[in-house]
Amino acid sequence: MPQPHRSFINGRYMLHGRPFLLVAGEVHNSGSSTPTAIETALDAAVRLGVETVLAPVAWESIEPEEGRFDFSLIDTLVDSARVRGLHLIPLWFGTWKNGMSTYAPIWVKGDAQRFPRIVNSDGLILEAVTPFSDLARDADALAFAALMRHLAHIDDGETILMVQVENEVGVLSDARDRSPLAEAEWNRPVPTRVRDAIAASGTGRLFDALERGKRLESPDWPSLLGDEAEEAFMTAAYARYIETVARAGRDEFDIPLFVNAWVDANAESDGGDTDFALAGGVRPGEYPSGGPLRHTASIWRALAPSLDFLAPDLYFGSFDTIAEAYRAIDGILFIPEMQCNSAGVEQMFRAVGELRAAGAAPFAFDLMGEDDAHYEEVHDAFALLAALRTVLAQHPEAELRGFTLTAQDPTRELFDGSLEVTSKHMSEIFPSPQNGVGCVARITKDSYVVIGRGFAVRPLNGLGQRGAWAAVEELERADDGFTVGRRLNGDEIGGGEWVRLPIVNQTQSDLFPIRQNLHVSGVLRATTYSATPPTAVVPERTVPNR
Repeated sequence: MPQPHRSFINGRYMLHGRPFLLVAGEVHNSGSSTPTAIETALDAAVRLGVETVLAPVAWESIEPEEGRFDFSLIDTLVDSARVRGLHLIPLWFGTWKNGMSTYAPIWVKGDAQRFPRIVNSDGLILEAVTPFSDLARDADALAFAALMRHLAHIDDGETILMVQVENEVGVLSDARDRSPLAEAEWNRPVPTRVRDAIAASGTGRLFDALERGKRLESPDWPSLLGDEAEEAFMTAAYARYIETVARAGRDEFDIPLFVNAWVDANAESDGGDTDFALAGGVRPGEYPSGGPLRHTASIWRALAPSLDFLAPDLYFGSFDTIAEAYRAIDGILFIPEMQCNSAGVEQMFRAVGELRAAGAAPFAFDLMGEDDAHYEEVHDAFALLAALRTVLAQHPEAELRGFTLTAQDPTRELFDGSLEVTSKHMSEIFPSPQNGVGCVARITKDSYVVIGRGFAVRPLNGLGQRGAWAAVEELERADDGFTVGRRLNGDEIGGGEWVRLPIVNQTQSDLFPIRQNLHVSGVLRATTYSATPPTAVVPERTVPNR
């Protein structure tokens, strides 16, 4: 039965009609491959503070023999998540995972005649089923529909939040498939739906190519789209294939569906030396050609309407540029894979606070031991984001601002000059190699919840002048929201001006002889008032009669 209470509204994930920030992490490839692996991964989620777990579901695990379905591993995954109070986002590793077909069952992989493979320009037959195979598409759709039907049957209304369809699809080692099935399609005219979708986009590489190609009045792929033709050709093939799979599943269980992208390296980089072989590559085939990328999104949205959004896996390049581009496609930003380290912590806060992401999921969190150099920082970040999730659920109309404060950009004014956050004031007393990261939710004109580490926050009066704290409370998470751990005052609020949120494991400063409380929750509730009185009217001075 449809479950409409799991949906997106204005880019936010909604659960039971309330905003629900996805405090998420993705397990490693084999982290959900056996009951033992599932228990280990979900225990790691609880230990680290991950609340929503992205977990692979391999086609080979549910249909080991054609037409015989076994959902025992799915039952273990869902039951194990439920007893731990976790949410799930299953990742359907069906025909493809990272462009290859290694998670398909052996009766698919072992029958290349029935389920033909992609062939590249060197004549190499790839370990990847061609998206032009109707038999493979229909078999995948049948399996995915069976999975979704079973998930609907065991659903409790909130454990399973949404589902990813396939994983990082596209052709590797060539810009397009050159198998016989692909060649037959390549020699046909460009479908009208593809031409119309590109024309309607009004911008981008494909649009520019189409505008040039129109002058030739030729309907074939290379004449119409030039250098962009091969990637556009594969995009249409993958989008059509996945639409059939997604539609079959959604007919059984109506919850949000998405696809993820191995992004190309053509976005503005963050600077420094980038190994493009690892960063995605700059040409189709170096990255999976035909995947749901920014410049091919118009085709995906036209040919795969059963998908709610396209999502980027973000490890390289300009995080903000790529994330903003994906949010612009559907008005939804969710990052299913990203770094699980200190850099990832900064990106999580920036994604949620600045880029209005529904969530961001560090990859392979289950491989992170407590002796890992980044463990405590990542663990703390999940706790702080869980606190933010509670705030947003309690105050759906709150304004949210996120930030990363660096040595080059140490200070920000928020909410039209009502607050200032800075790592500079912090570093004067507590030097730290880490950047300041955080989010501030403005609840009312003069009340805020401040969440983060490695910065100080100061009230302003909206004119860039000093304001003052009316009250500052350090909050601790509780089952029904928060409890007040301490009410801060005096030196702890800088005599009414600064409040500091030190990093995890901040040590006492040798520069400042007075011991400070450095073990703070990272969550403050604060109200302000203006410490600057309005301009007084000076009475006219009168001289007494003599």
